[in-house]
Amino acid sequence: MNTRVQKVFSGLLAAISTFTFLAPSFVFAQTPTPPANPAKAFCARVSELQSNVDQKITDRAAKLQTRQSERQDKLAELRKNRTDQRAEQRTNRDENRKEHYAKLEARATTDAQKQAVGAFQSAVETAVAGRKSATDAAVQAFRQSVDQAIANRKSAVDTAIAVFTTSRNAAFEKAKTDCAAGVDAKTVRTTLQSGLRAAREKFKSDIQAVERAKDTVKTNVETRKQAVEKAKNDFTAAVEKARTDLKKALGQS
Repeated sequence: MNTRVQKVFSGLLAAISTFTFLAPSFVFAQTPTPPANPAKAFCARVSELQSNVDQKITDRAAKLQTRQSERQDKLAELRKNRTDQRAEQRTNRDENRKEHYAKLEARATTDAQKQAVGAFQSAVETAVAGRKSATDAAVQAFRQSVDQAIANRKSAVDTAIAVFTTSRNAAFEKAKTDCAAGVDAKTVRTTLQSGLRAAREKFKSDIQAVERAKDTVKTNVETRKQAVEKAKNDFTAAVEKARTDLKKALGQS
């Protein structure tokens, strides 16, 4: 993978998952400490705490969404630049080959020589077309694998966030219910912290599973590299054979 593209891609994946590690910390950082006068004071703070936590998570998610979009745009831009650069290089090589063919045709004086030059040109163009096709297929397959990896990661992270949010809300709702039922404030607080801690641990476990999945992208990078290298080697071998055949036909050693 092009170094700049890989850097942007890595940043994009990081942006998708950064939110997940920050969200639980907001909750635990703001879990209320035991009030001097238990029940009413503590229970009054539960709803306020939940609202504050929700707002901070929403704000952070919005910022990370912006970063993710910016990196997605950057990845698209880098891809376009690479495609344009590859197209320009191919155009230049096409022109160079045409000039080379013209020189060979000018040197061919007999029918046999002209036929040999024509065969050489045909063989080279076939090799060029094969290399272009193989390279384009490798690039396309790799880009699709990257897009799929990003989509899969985002989906997994979104699911983890949804599960965490549901568990977190359930913990707060239980605290409210317990407060309304007159449960001891210390017990309510301990139960709330336990519920939030369980949600957090599940959350971390889910995200760790997402992180392990990134090895798939490394495999796809190597697959692309090997495919492009093979296309280059096949092209070089075909052109060398065509050149050798032409020299023989022209009586050159």
